[in-house]
Amino acid sequence: MNEEMTQPPSQAEARAALAEVDRIIDQTRRALAQGPSAALLILWGCIWLAADVTTQFYPAAMQWLWWVLDGVGILGSWWIGACHGAKIKSPGAWRYGVFWLVLFAYAALWVCLLLPVNWPQTDLQWEHFEPVYRRITAYIHTIPMFAYVVGGLWLGRFFVWLGLLVTALIVVGLWFVPHYYYLWLGIAGGGSLIVAGVFIRKFWK
Repeated sequence: MNEEMTQPPSQAEARAALAEVDRIIDQTRRALAQGPSAALLILWGCIWLAADVTTQFYPAAMQWLWWVLDGVGILGSWWIGACHGAKIKSPGAWRYGVFWLVLFAYAALWVCLLLPVNWPQTDLQWEHFEPVYRRITAYIHTIPMFAYVVGGLWLGRFFVWLGLLVTALIVVGLWFVPHYYYLWLGIAGGGSLIVAGVFIRKFWK
């Protein structure tokens, strides 16, 4: 019986393969740094921070604040994308934006599917359903952290550890900092996006 023997790659071939992987990773990082990614992360980090801190001290703002700030974020994202459009080197860079769009679209769909149809009851006061809002807010805030961890498998360990760390902070805040939870989220969540944007701009060019 003849069996084709496969030879293991030589050291030179292995080094060449690893070098090619490193080249692709560096190319992806440069495409992100030269594009709008860093500015978008900083923009949404500021929005996240402002929304949560305001909710902490003015809970009624939750009913309209996120809609307003999301509108600002969408317009700001469009403007940043238009300004950086000519600088994007990778022809597939648009897929990053589509990825985030699809991710949050599914996140919103899952919330709608999981919540009761008649929730919240409008005659209840904030303190009656605020614990449920805390959980929903924690869920929404962990969505980008999931994307950080998964994306970090390709883009670098920085995002893996950042996503895991912020996810842990969100869970810790939910259980142990209930009275200042939104302030905690604003600093941990919004701050993480700002830090990531600054990191990309400073170290990936």
